[in-house]
Amino acid sequence: MITVDRLLLILSALVIPGVTPACAQASRHGFWMNLGLGYGSARFSCDTCIGSQRLGGWTLSTELGGTLNPHVRLGAEGRVWLNGLKAGQKLPGVVTGTIVLDFYPRQRSGLFLEMGGGLSAYALGKGTGDPIEPYSRDTSYYSGTGWGLTLGVGWEVHKGRGAFRPHIAYHYGAVRRLHSPNGAIVVTGWKQSLLSVELGFLIP
Repeated sequence: MITVDRLLLILSALVIPGVTPACAQASRHGFWMNLGLGYGSARFSCDTCIGSQRLGGWTLSTELGGTLNPHVRLGAEGRVWLNGLKAGQKLPGVVTGTIVLDFYPRQRSGLFLEMGGGLSAYALGKGTGDPIEPYSRDTSYYSGTGWGLTLGVGWEVHKGRGAFRPHIAYHYGAVRRLHSPNGAIVVTGWKQSLLSVELGFLIP
């Protein structure tokens, strides 16, 4: 039976040529930053929605923080999910801001468990097709912000001073209300979840 940690280790070996799992034995200390890119599947529901909708899209994340001890890292994470790059079309997007704690069960192993809480936001705007500025500034259909919870699991494979980080995360957000640009409530009971798979790179 293949466990989660073995699955992540196999993924690391496949996507990172020349990196061996034994390198994951480097000690953890000091400040760090992680940049991640991947794919996510988002699900949405509301009081007036018929069923729930699931959409796919790209994710981009940034995380930075400090090391409390060899088993615990504490940081702040931001993640953006976009349903593609759509020029001139309605573009759904999710933004999360989370205080996260990464726990390493073993000091000499790359497996880590992640948990955290913070903000969860949703926006529906007009896409530009530009990855730098994906939303048009002259059109916003509705948006909202609420509380969110994130759980994840990953594996660190060290390369030099840095480390590659295959990572799977689940985020749940209770946004509740979406507003139009003039402040009117247009949707109630809005909930969203995001399951993402990313490959990150940690910079000590």
